[in-house]
Amino acid sequence: MKTVLIGNKDIPEFDHDIMTNILVTTVELNIVRQEKMLIGIRNAKQEIYRVIGVSSSKQYNNASEELEDLGLNNELEEADRAKNGYDAIFGLTK
Repeated sequence: MKTVLIGNKDIPEFDHDIMTNILVTTVELNIVRQEKMLIGIRNAKQEIYRVIGVSSSKQYNNASEELEDLGLNNELEEADRAKNGYDAIFGLTK
């Protein structure tokens, strides 16, 4: 799994837990965007501040479970298609 921070956006306190609980490598955005599936993480302002790229369904499921365990909700959970290129978008509110 690979990750990158997007722009100069607010980084929430739970970001440290994400980086601790999910085994990710920090790379540049263009590298992350080459992964099979993309997960966006929202901050309190509802901006996507972090992108996680995964190369398999297993990695996607593992990352999703870890994010849910941290109390984050996938706003695309019931959607039948991706949104803006993201397969999942997690945040504190649904």
